[in-house]
Amino acid sequence: MGEIKIRPLCEADISAVENICIETAPVSMCSSEKRCRYTLFMYNRYYTRVREHSFVAVNGSDKPIGYVLCAPDFNSYKSDFSKNELLQIKKLGMFYYFCALGELRYIKKYCRSYPAHLHIDILPEYQGKHIGSELMKTLFTHLKSNNVKGLMLSVSPDNKRAAAFYEKCGFKLLAKGPGVIYAVHF
Repeated sequence: MGEIKIRPLCEADISAVENICIETAPVSMCSSEKRCRYTLFMYNRYYTRVREHSFVAVNGSDKPIGYVLCAPDFNSYKSDFSKNELLQIKKLGMFYYFCALGELRYIKKYCRSYPAHLHIDILPEYQGKHIGSELMKTLFTHLKSNNVKGLMLSVSPDNKRAAAFYEKCGFKLLAKGPGVIYAVHF
């Protein structure tokens, strides 16, 4: 990994992490200002606000070049997210609100066996350098030490590269639908 290091996410990283989220999102998720805001509220803002279970990969200048954002307990996450980010999403319009609710409901059925969930992104120029694997190893170790028994994620059915990465990290396919659900037990 060269000069790349993994460390806990801190407040000073928030802006860089938001930029990584937008830069790595599918074009359709950021085709307008409203969609960009939805993407940040849905996949970033909770985790940068509640940072204790999230990690960044940083370059030699300590600048984030990737991250793994995690909520270790879906029910706690959903309650907090609903009081904060979901209210902001609702202000964007009912379409966005119902999309967010749909995604929460879709993954909720797996939360008993896999209470934690994650989002991971790495800037394109750093992909393929095992940084994602190191972020996952760091997260797995952290979750195990916090007695979290399982971890899940949802990925677009079109994102074959991500699916292969998750399988390489030990995730198993749970369900196919609007999103493909992968999970791993510890």
